[in-house]
Amino acid sequence: MKQSRSSDTRNRIVAAAQELFLTKGFDGTSVAEVCRAAGVSNGALFHQFPTKEDLGFAVYALVRRAFWDRVMAAMTAPEDPLDGIEAAVRAAFAFQRDEQGSAAFMFDVSGSKWIEAFGAQSQEVHDAFSAKGLAWAAPHIAADRLPPVPLDVFVALASGAPQWIGRMSRIGMNSMSLDEIAEQLPRYVRRAFTPQ
Repeated sequence: MKQSRSSDTRNRIVAAAQELFLTKGFDGTSVAEVCRAAGVSNGALFHQFPTKEDLGFAVYALVRRAFWDRVMAAMTAPEDPLDGIEAAVRAAFAFQRDEQGSAAFMFDVSGSKWIEAFGAQSQEVHDAFSAKGLAWAAPHIAADRLPPVPLDVFVALASGAPQWIGRMSRIGMNSMSLDEIAEQLPRYVRRAFTPQ
């Protein structure tokens, strides 16, 4: 019973923090606001999350998983792997358009100094989705439907480029609109993955 209550408290805190962080940003949200929204005391919050950054990472991990779930589902749905690559890039842009608060939070946290303390946990999230991506790509590579691209290059092209472009668009650094880039980039990435 105590374990269930603790889990319920933790879930309420994360849900409240997620709503606030995605609306107001991590830096724009106070611990007191999270406590009020979750209906818990400071002590209850800090029992579950020793620091605000620990709570921030819990929300960040949820957002990253939602992003990767969307990208992976798009990539693995088509039969043709090149269609899948193109769909993954489109899904990365669609996430930014459809989940603007999540995308902004993900970009802000990725660029923050405090996230560096969570490198091992971030790597776990990355590795889980990398393993799924490799499992999907392996038979296509073996059948010469995809070139044997190193994992980091694959991730950089399929999802990293849309995220970087989204960050630049957010601060007004792109000469084209995000929608125009989102329309063109998938075709260029597809060409990069077309076996020679």
